Amino acid sequence: MLSNSDVLAAIDLQVDYLGGASSIEEHGIILESVNKYELCAENTLDQSEWWPMVHCMYGLQACMSYTEETSAMSCAGAESGEDDDVGIPGTDSSDLSSCVCTLEGTVDYCATKHTSTDLATLSTCVKSAEALAYYEESNQVAEAVDDGSAVWVTINDNKYSYSTNETDIGLASWATQVLSLTCQAISESGAAAPATCDDYVYTSTSTTTTTTPTTPSSGTDAGPM
Repeated sequence: MLSNSDVLAAIDLQVDYLGGASSIEEHGIILESVNKYELCAENTLDQSEWWPMVHCMYGLQACMSYTEETSAMSCAGAESGEDDDVGIPGTDSSDLSSCVCTLEGTVDYCATKHTSTDLATLSTCVKSAEALAYYEESNQVAEAVDDGSAVWVTINDNKYSYSTNETDIGLASWATQVLSLTCQAISESGAAAPATCDDYVYTSTSTTTTTTPTTPSSGTDAGPM
């Protein structure tokens, strides 16, 4: 959904991450660093930069389990989805020869490709007290929303979960529904709807006014696999 830049520009996006003990037990202690890198980007960069970076990191998720280079996985392999249960590939397939398949390598590649910051700046943030505060606050938000669903999004405080067995077709269908609901919320706010929304907004004879849509999304699968 958020590959549409006009929709991204029309919403206030917030991504929160589960980072409590059970999540660390599932993904390993490296989850804390993964979340902090993404939260440092989210809290210090414009939305038009940090979301493409985070999306890029999701596409290379298999690499974020490693702190050192390994022959077990490459950035090209991670991006292809070969290590993903659903097999959905990422969308950053260019220049992967320059990508090192580690957590820091993933951050370096995605930050360089999509942002005005760099690995050194983000690494300094990750070690700061601010990053710990981001991490703890984000986990509190995610835990308050979490009901065991692997993927969810809230649109103007209304929650929409994808809780069945994940498949590429099922996720695509759910994402289309989320796009339609987001477009409807933008339209009902009185703001001009992005061009992408032309095929997704239901036109009603009545008009409902709401606040400008805020779309925080949280998922238990944000960490390394």
